[in-house]
Amino acid sequence: MQLPKSRRRQKLREKKCQYPGCGKIFFGIHISKYCPEHRQDRYRIRKRTKPEDVNIKNQTFKHTYTEVITMVMDCALEGCEHQFEVKIYPRQYIYPKYCPEHRNEYKRIRHLQLIGREDLIEQMKSESESFELEHGGAEGDAEDIDAIEDVA
Repeated sequence: MQLPKSRRRQKLREKKCQYPGCGKIFFGIHISKYCPEHRQDRYRIRKRTKPEDVNIKNQTFKHTYTEVITMVMDCALEGCEHQFEVKIYPRQYIYPKYCPEHRNEYKRIRHLQLIGREDLIEQMKSESESFELEHGGAEGDAEDIDAIEDVA
């Protein structure tokens, strides 16, 4: 079987520009949607999503530590009494807000349903809660936070 050496030329049809508010008639192939003017980059509609707020699922812990230390923190979920260890790194300020059992949003909602706090579920879904801790970060103040210095 012999294949043709030249490609078949696509037929130009009369099309209507689909750019909002334009409606010009132009000649284009079957897949063309826009007139030559609205094919330019400046008319392209770009959809951008807003960046997610980091304080919804995490907490900001401002410190001035120069070494890696391990700190014991409480879970921020209502009714959870668990404590968990977090390694605090220099020049890093965002850390988990919830214990490993409640890091998943489904598990947080399930926990609140079990303790009967339906109002907190709606509040948690509707508003973007922000949670921030401030600490001076002097290594002599480590006694009041249950901090353990890391040797590695």
